[in-house]
Amino acid sequence: MDTLRAAVVVLRVAEAGSFAGAARALGVTPAAVARLVGRFEATHGARLFRRSTRALSLTPDGERFLAEVRGPALALAAAASRLGAPVGVAGTVRVTAAASLAPTLLHALASLMERYPALRVELALDDHFADLGGGRWDLAVRIAPRIADASLLARRLAPLPLVTLAAPAYLARHGVPLTPDDLAKHRLIGLRFPATGRVMPWLFRAPGGTRRLQPDFALTVDGSDALRAATVLGAGIGQAGSEGTAALLGSRGLVTVLDAYAPPPWAVWMLRAPGPAGSALAAVMDAFVTAFRRKKK
Repeated sequence: MDTLRAAVVVLRVAEAGSFAGAARALGVTPAAVARLVGRFEATHGARLFRRSTRALSLTPDGERFLAEVRGPALALAAAASRLGAPVGVAGTVRVTAAASLAPTLLHALASLMERYPALRVELALDDHFADLGGGRWDLAVRIAPRIADASLLARRLAPLPLVTLAAPAYLARHGVPLTPDDLAKHRLIGLRFPATGRVMPWLFRAPGGTRRLQPDFALTVDGSDALRAATVLGAGIGQAGSEGTAALLGSRGLVTVLDAYAPPPWAVWMLRAPGPAGSALAAVMDAFVTAFRRKKK
């Protein structure tokens, strides 16, 4: 049992007169406060609070304990704050992100919310850029070759190769393209950006730079997950970011083609509007940075 942490919690409960009030001050849940106080009382065989449906008050043991620890507990809380280690992170962070990034982002958020029970996150998964200037979103995590909007604060989280994909069964029926020009003989699947209505061009490495194609797509979908699903089913050849395709490639549900012509990689970007970041937003951003750093190892 962490005696110093318990002392801080007991102090907050006594000041607030309730577990709920202490929880708000500490940025945790009332249940977490009640569990910690209960464990501390059980460990030391003493009751610190009288509990009833209407009120919460200190017992004689509680009053003696609080009188002795009030000074050290306040000093501990102040020192932790100065070190940038808050007692808790609370508040709501609204994130918009590319759907294919969901596994990495959700893994990061699960660990973060275990650490900070008072943190709330709203995560919208889609494949179009959202307006970060209107206040609806605090953070965006997007896939793009570059960020042209100089009004946003952008951080590159990881490179993201573009791959051209097909199901083995499709290639067995229609043959394997050896150059980008061979794609004219194939059924191709395109990705439309819902926000703009434009269809994503296909990119290939070429002498002196990148070759940009706008094929006649047999099937057009408005999400990268749908594109991968259609490709797995043999509807045609698709091109997408490598994020979200590793499992399909590993299971041989999909294979890559035209690897010799793969274009320079795009990137995963984290974007937000200028201005100070509160503790909740800073915690979410740090968690995302750490998650993508681990993936590169």
